[in-house]
Amino acid sequence: MLASMVFAFKTNISAEARLKVENFHNDTISTYSTVSYFRARLNFDLTSEIYKIYFQLQDSRILGDQKNSPGFSSANNSAANFHQIYAQLNGAFGGKNNIRFGRFEMPLGKQRLFGRSGWNNYGRSFEGISSNRKTNRGSIRFFHLINSELYEMNDQFDYTIDGFYGSTKIRPIKKISKQTIESQNKTSKQNPFYIDYYLYNENIVLTPEANKKKRQTLGFRVIKNFKKFSLESEFAYQSGTYYSDDIEATLSSINIKIPIMFTSYVNSISLSKEYLSGDKYLLGGSDGVLSGFAKPFGSGHGYHGYYDNPLHKKYLNNSHQGLSEWFLKTSHTLFSNTDVSIKYHDFKDAIDNVNYGRELDFIFSRNLPFGGKIIQGFSIYFPEDGDRLEAGYLMLLINV
Repeated sequence: MLASMVFAFKTNISAEARLKVENFHNDTISTYSTVSYFRARLNFDLTSEIYKIYFQLQDSRILGDQKNSPGFSSANNSAANFHQIYAQLNGAFGGKNNIRFGRFEMPLGKQRLFGRSGWNNYGRSFEGISSNRKTNRGSIRFFHLINSELYEMNDQFDYTIDGFYGSTKIRPIKKISKQTIESQNKTSKQNPFYIDYYLYNENIVLTPEANKKKRQTLGFRVIKNFKKFSLESEFAYQSGTYYSDDIEATLSSINIKIPIMFTSYVNSISLSKEYLSGDKYLLGGSDGVLSGFAKPFGSGHGYHGYYDNPLHKKYLNNSHQGLSEWFLKTSHTLFSNTDVSIKYHDFKDAIDNVNYGRELDFIFSRNLPFGGKIIQGFSIYFPEDGDRLEAGYLMLLINV
């Protein structure tokens, strides 16, 4: 019986390809730039009740790049590699755990802090070990990630991330007293709300011989559906040390989504506020505190627009001006199978409330009958100083 469980497995093979063409128009110097990105992935896994082995081979390139040697009978230097390759053991402890080790994607929650970076042509994957355990009301994941193994015989110089991420569902029961013949109390159930909670530590290597930076992030996220709107909110606090400076930074977010019932052309309206604290003095300065919130592994485009303005593009460390952002989003359905999203962003720094600019995004997406999707996007950026900037992209996705 045990042998049949071990050797009885299913083989699954799938593939995906994506072409993304980006076009940028700089109104300041009246120039255009067009870049074509191509990504193909071949997925293969062996699955049984006890284990799973998964391979995802990826080829990612810029079409026409010199290292590709297109049009020449010479070697191609853009080699394919494994974006994901891992083994997973199911039911290791009481049938409720799975343990995964190798190289894998790890999107958590709304991906503000840990995302798969799907917009990027390469994507993001981690290396290490992860254990996910199901509970009666949710799940909890423990992980040990190894970003840099510098010395095999000395762990203090490794860049590692250790922590957990949990999700739970809470269903409140409200008692309603009613006068009846039997004088009994009746109860009614309310919509549940969900809480995500997490804690992780980063042992960050700056140089192979000096390990002086440690960072800890503690946070939670709440999701609640009411009768007329839904609420999603997240808060995180970072602490730690960077040489002689302390790290004290915060992230906060709130998103209110209102479904629209009176017209078939507008599905919902969302209003969101995203805040990342900034460091006034940069690199600690006279106060000895780094107060910029770092999210080096989080998603950016879904929250901070698609134009990639360098002033507020990435937050890789604790030394930056931060971000105070409002954005309004409307979702529409046209022609029965075409989804449209319109976003308007207002960007300010988190220290002096200085305007970076505003951005207007239009995204059209349509499912294709053969299992793919076509997405067309257009962005207009209005910087605080200077002329407007425009960018557009077209993505074609095929899944088989």
